[in-house]
Formats: sequence, C-alpha cells, structure tokens
Amino acid sequence: MNSTIIYYTSNREKPEFENKIKENILKNSGGLPIISVSQKPIDFGHNICVGDVGTSGFNICRQIQIACKEAKTKFIIHTEADCLYPPDYFQFVPPRDDICYRNTNIYLVRYKRDYYSKKSSSLFAQIIGREFFLKRLEFLFGDAPEWDIKEKNFPKERGHKLFDRFEYFTTENPCISFKTGDGLRKHSASGNTPHYSIPYWGDGKELIKKYGLKK
Repeated sequence: MNSTIIYYTSNREKPEFENKIKENILKNSGGLPIISVSQKPIDFGHNICVGDVGTSGFNICRQIQIACKEAKTKFIIHTEADCLYPPDYFQFVPPRDDICYRNTNIYLVRYKRDYYSKKSSSLFAQIIGREFFLKRLEFLFGDAPEWDIKEKNFPKERGHKLFDRFEYFTTENPCISFKTGDGLRKHSASGNTPHYSIPYWGDGKELIKKYGLKK
C-alpha cells in the first residue's frame, strides 16, 4: 500500500455525529491503514491520544505531524472529524511525492444551512508525500512549543503559507465539510450559489438528517 489515511480530531464534535463520520471513512476507504490522532481516546485505526491540548490551527498541524511520523507509507491522505469522503477520494495516487495535491470537487454545508456551497480547495481534502510534508512542518514549527492554542491560523501568524503552491486533482464525486458550530471555525469561505443536491450524496436536507444535524 502506498497511502495511509490520517485522521485528526479535537473531539469537539458531538460523538454520535463523529462516529458516523468515522463509519463513512471505514466504508469507503478500501481497507487502507488508518492512523488517528485525537484529544480523547478513540477506537479508530491506530490511535494516538495527545490529551486535551485545545483547538487551534497550530495544534491541528501538530496532530498531523504526529500522524505523519507514525505512518510508514509514501503518501498520506487527510480526513477530518466533520467531513465526508467518497470512495474515489481514497483511490487517487499522486504522480509526485514532493508537492501537495488538493481535491477541487469539494463542498461545504454551512453552519445552520441545509444546502451545499461549492469551495475551491482545502486542507480537509488533501493528499501529499509523507516525507515532504514532514520536512515542511518541521520548518514551519521551528523552535515553537509542542502545543499552542493562540495560533488559530497557523502558519499565517509566522508569516508563512502551509505550502507555496499546490497541484490539483478532481474526484468524480465530491468531498463535503460540515460546519456544525462545534469545530474550530463556524464559517469558511465558499461560493454563494446554493446547491440543494449533489452527486453521490444527494439532497442536502436528507444528508443533514441522516447525520443528525439540525438547522
């Protein structure tokens, strides 16, 4: 296997909702190995619990770094605790291991909305060479402390971008991020045109009901 799924969570989402997110990953990921890094112990792949270190962009990237160090494969596939992924997301293998690849077929379900909004690209749908990412994270963290809840938008506070450039791929079916109000941010930039139904996932209202979310 060339890829490992990394799953990182601060365990702030409602447990019933996050359990359904994990079930979706298990169902669609084709048996790929999973490393989860969480702030409470969870039964999901090989779990590493870091304790209640708090939620911030800095801590998200630190949890990602821990997962990458534990993985042994050439590539890592990002998954998050408030996101849904179709089977074809896990089937993409990047042609290069020295650049970050992001899926362009992604949507948000905005906070207290019952429809989808198109988004261009995001960390939540990213596949990347493991060693390349580790070197980049080591540079960005520098001599920083292990955890930091103040740097919400890390590494912007340090005058850097996570990557200088990206390559893009497009899955046939979209990835989805839910803005539940329980995660790091209630809102995220996306298009203004509402999409009430999208391929693979279907009607937005029905999907929200299925995953136990209410307006």
